[in-house]
Amino acid sequence: MRKFVMETGWVPKKLDVYTDVDDIIDITHMRSKGLQPGEDLLPEDASGIEEESKVLPNDDIVSQLASMGFNRLHCQKAAINTSYAGVEEAMNWLLSHMDDPDIDAPIPKLTKINDAEPSKVATLVSFGFEEEIARKALKASGGDIEEATDWIFNPNAASGPSNMDATSSSGPSMDATLPDGDGKYRLIGLVSHMGKSIQCGHYVAHVYKERRWVIFNDDKVGVSKDPPKDMAYLYFYERIQS
Repeated sequence: MRKFVMETGWVPKKLDVYTDVDDIIDITHMRSKGLQPGEDLLPEDASGIEEESKVLPNDDIVSQLASMGFNRLHCQKAAINTSYAGVEEAMNWLLSHMDDPDIDAPIPKLTKINDAEPSKVATLVSFGFEEEIARKALKASGGDIEEATDWIFNPNAASGPSNMDATSSSGPSMDATLPDGDGKYRLIGLVSHMGKSIQCGHYVAHVYKERRWVIFNDDKVGVSKDPPKDMAYLYFYERIQS
């Protein structure tokens, strides 16, 4: 294995560190065996914080702006129009829109965190989930993106409504179960560095293909009889299918 260290004067130097690497590794002993005797599952609300006690970002922003002397209605509009990004963003919006003709018009419906913040909805949509499902997940999880993601994959395990149609999402299937294969893996590739330091040199790749090792060196490809398995920079393993 190649190891890079810093010499006195911050000059990079590469040391050759030889490592015994097996062609086949077995990590079966690392597999979880589920709930064991004497173990207890953590409750869903392990944080111990009730939804009612959480500070809604929009209310927090509005309160801070209102404490500065701004009209509360104007503060609510500023928070909504900046997607609850923060007090500074809301204040900048407020200062630049104070003369809007509709600044004093009532708000038809305030957007609360349980109605799903636009920025958080956009984040889940970027993961490949449909907007409607993202909104439902955020509402069911109190606006927490991580909990919303868990809810999307397993709506029955989370608190809140679980009437989402698992087949309505274009993202990962809600009922799909990942296969649990064997814990054995075979070495199929490695990347090595040729050169005296990280400031110069060249990287080459070795790939196990058609029962033989092949070296890839830019546009040159050839059979490798003795790949440097003990001095590679990166190793790639593939699960052995049972």
